Amino acid sequence: MYVQCAHRRNMATNTTLNVRIEEEIKVKASKILEASGLTASSAVRLFLLRVIEDEALPFDLPRPNAKTLRAIRAADRGRLKTAKNSKTLVKDLLAKS
Repeated sequence: MYVQCAHRRNMATNTTLNVRIEEEIKVKASKILEASGLTASSAVRLFLLRVIEDEALPFDLPRPNAKTLRAIRAADRGRLKTAKNSKTLVKDLLAKS
């Protein structure tokens, strides 16, 4: 999907933004936006204007806490814990809680 979005400071200033996105996302989002009277282009424009206004994303991105980051880094280094089966895994996990 390509979305074109023009932001105008004055009538002579236009730019185009191309967005690549999966077809399924485009179709589902377009149906929802259409029900609100918006096109994908107008929704992207509103999103970008909100980013400018807030000087940030208009929603929070989930971020891992310190414990999760340590586990991710350990896994990246190959330090993974294993279990014989799911019962043992659950038992080990609950024992550490």
